[in-house]
Amino acid sequence: MLLCGNLYGQRYQATVSPGQSIQQAIEAAPAQSAKPYVIFIKNGLYKQKVIVDKPNIVLLGENRDSTRLIIAETATYRTAKEYKGKPVNMGVIVLLPGADDCVISGLTVYNNYGSTVEATTVHQMAIYGQATRTIVINCNVWSDGNDALSLWAPNDGMYYHADLYLRCPGVDFLCPRGWCYATRCTFYGDGRALIWHDGRGNYDKKLVITDSHFDSKRPVTLGRYHHDSQFFLLNCTMTNKIIDHPIGYAYSDQVLDTIPWGNRVYMYNVKRDSGNFSWMENNLNKAKGSPRPNEITAKWTFGGAWDPEAKIQSLWAIIAYKKGDFVRYKTPEYIAK
Repeated sequence: MLLCGNLYGQRYQATVSPGQSIQQAIEAAPAQSAKPYVIFIKNGLYKQKVIVDKPNIVLLGENRDSTRLIIAETATYRTAKEYKGKPVNMGVIVLLPGADDCVISGLTVYNNYGSTVEATTVHQMAIYGQATRTIVINCNVWSDGNDALSLWAPNDGMYYHADLYLRCPGVDFLCPRGWCYATRCTFYGDGRALIWHDGRGNYDKKLVITDSHFDSKRPVTLGRYHHDSQFFLLNCTMTNKIIDHPIGYAYSDQVLDTIPWGNRVYMYNVKRDSGNFSWMENNLNKAKGSPRPNEITAKWTFGGAWDPEAKIQSLWAIIAYKKGDFVRYKTPEYIAK
């Protein structure tokens, strides 16, 4: 690891090359910093679990297809169960409580347990987080099991995603708890529900997905929920692999006593290749405040409490990438070499 110092105008605070430790670079960062601490990760394969326990860490890969973080983990098969005395969940990248304002960009993050250890789609997080104001952009987030991108801050988590390629044969592979805005993302599944949301505790918690594309290897349900939730999908496209099954409660045979606010799924300008189903109609007028399509932005999603796009803009000279470059599905074998 090359430490670059904290000189004014320094582009990166640390640089990591293949064979070096990303964790060591995180440990060298200040315990508390009001400014982003940028760790530049050069192209290569890193078979490392990465644990972030400090605020304002930026993990910046050199190229999203060539900078690859890959390990195999499940809840019972973990490379690390604690860090500095704190429990650590499964995941290639794990954000502990307090790792707020983390930015992850330019990486392939892949939990490949299901294809390398045991043929199963049991929970296999690629990115797991218990922090808030998390930004994940310009990344491939892949898993061989359920819950690939799991940001689960225990209280009022806020998350922003853009230009992601999410691939998972399991279920619920984008499954935020709290507020989440995702834009220009490509989702590719394999026969089970693609998206999930947990909005317990605050009526305004929501998952907003705009200008994104949904596809699957086999026919698939678009989404589901187990708790109070709220979905907004705008200007999204879907292949005919998305079946006629509205986003709804996961267990139709159980009483909905955990869903006091009812089914809240709102759409605008959603287009499915072989034609829309009736539940894909424009219905923003039924949402709280009847928002117009142009009002539904990242700032609106977070009720003005956070402006992640302003933060990204402030880092643009460091993390610049080609926005809106959808990455269509390709098999992951090439990255396992």
